[in-house]
Amino acid sequence: MSGLPRLLLALLLLLPQGPLWAADYGFEVLRAELVEVDESYVLNADIDYRFSDPAIDALKNGVPLTLALRVKIVRDSAHWWSRADVDARMLFRVRYHSLAKLFQLVQEESGALHNFASFNALLEYMGSIHDLPIAPLERLSKGQRYRARVAVDLDIESLPLPLRPVAYVTPAWYLSSPWYRWSFAN
Repeated sequence: MSGLPRLLLALLLLLPQGPLWAADYGFEVLRAELVEVDESYVLNADIDYRFSDPAIDALKNGVPLTLALRVKIVRDSAHWWSRADVDARMLFRVRYHSLAKLFQLVQEESGALHNFASFNALLEYMGSIHDLPIAPLERLSKGQRYRARVAVDLDIESLPLPLRPVAYVTPAWYLSSPWYRWSFAN
């Protein structure tokens, strides 16, 4: 065997086994629904958060991580270019305090603060959303059908400036879920 085929064979043997796009990190919305509660629509959802090792290392070294939860609701008869009836974006900041060995979750809009003794307890709490206010009832017309979707992602723009270039070029920092979609009648 000459030099080039031998080199190509050696490179093939060095490639990782299995699909190149497989990763053990990422977010996924497992279930979501909108419910009428006290003159508003609230979101109930189950989300699987699997943070990458670089994100966890940054968190444990004092870098806060901001997650953006996006909810869009569009009238079922609307065209694809129509504006959403509801376009909500809620930010959640995750922090770690090394001296107290404490994880914190802060909902940016309300300022609600929750403390957790372990990362797993934080993930369990974040993964089960109950009664999160999305929009007042009057935003949606009675008797209409709507399409809703929800997704969550890590907000790279909220990372400290020195970390952003690395995050932009490293796949392990692109933590986001695909849109979870469903229809409902109002």
